[in-house]
Amino acid sequence: MKKPILFFFPAMILALFLGGNLFAVVPIQGVTLRGEAAYNARYRLLAAAEAYLGTPYRYAGVSRAGVDCSGLVFLSFRDALDTQPPRTTVSLYAWAEKIDTADLRVGDLVFFITDGQTVSHVGIYAGGRRFIHSASEGPRTGVMYSTLDEAYWRRTYTGAGRALPWDAEAEAAFIAGQVPDAPMAGGGNGADAVYDGGGYADKGGMPRTVSPPLKWASDHGVFTGFGLSWTFGGFIEGAPSVFRGLAGQAKIGYKWDTFRIALEVRPQWDRGLGVFHLPLDICLGTDTFQIFAGPAFTFGKPELDTEGGRTYYQSFAWLGELGLAMALPPIRIASGALSFFAELAWQPFSAEEGQGSNWKANVTANMRLSAGVRYLWLLI
Repeated sequence: MKKPILFFFPAMILALFLGGNLFAVVPIQGVTLRGEAAYNARYRLLAAAEAYLGTPYRYAGVSRAGVDCSGLVFLSFRDALDTQPPRTTVSLYAWAEKIDTADLRVGDLVFFITDGQTVSHVGIYAGGRRFIHSASEGPRTGVMYSTLDEAYWRRTYTGAGRALPWDAEAEAAFIAGQVPDAPMAGGGNGADAVYDGGGYADKGGMPRTVSPPLKWASDHGVFTGFGLSWTFGGFIEGAPSVFRGLAGQAKIGYKWDTFRIALEVRPQWDRGLGVFHLPLDICLGTDTFQIFAGPAFTFGKPELDTEGGRTYYQSFAWLGELGLAMALPPIRIASGALSFFAELAWQPFSAEEGQGSNWKANVTANMRLSAGVRYLWLLI
């Protein structure tokens, strides 16, 4: 039983460490629209980009404090579709399916060579030869609208790419008036659609229904959430087989772009030590990586069932837990985010005097490895 466990846990931890990278670059045919029609997803993408209008340019920026051109594309896909595209302009150009300029639709990408050598700038096409982007130079900088007809952009334009599927039948149905709430992009009646905060309307005033961007992917806000995890312990001497206990989470915090801070209550039943552990932690990090630490209350006498019973005491009153958590990219469910995570925590317990040395038992007493699921959502 122990050998499979020894193999499983390193593999699980490695998968979680790599999770952000494994799921960051989505193949062109693998973009998941989570049940939405392709034409609606494109307008969601544009709406997400428009939410950053006026944001200043900042090289390598990915927040409202500042964003560069590829960062705007990254944030727009993340906010609207819960998908993480490549982060740089060059990788976006390689990632997107090349299309003719005449085939541009809302939500496609437009690329430019501004340095005379390689692709160095990208924007999101908005219809009517307009695109939204984050400009780094010129009389105006930051996130704005420009047109492909402006002299500078006409001169530096190098091509277009498609990252979202296009439903030609839906477009034809819209033109025929069979789908009154389906936005059409890239030409005809839909070329000059304008977002008004709740939907789109073209020059004729026809409403264009657009679903709101994913709430959890919003830039900032107060959030709360709950979690439950299974604690392992069967791979080190002194632990009671695979199941060591259960741990819960209840948290409230503040999310700012990719960073968040939270106050967490983490009740834990430790079957291995025969105690109930109640840490109160501060947690800092992102959706996929966090560190946490704080004091804890221990109820019961810590004792491992080894060597006839090895007893411990809590080493510090002010530090009851210190650890890190790794999670797979969150899955959108309703207005929140569900994610699977693993935690490795140090709980400082010291062996009572007169029991001799047993480093394996001490590691078991002090280290906690858990895996579980949590659900978070924004309150404000």
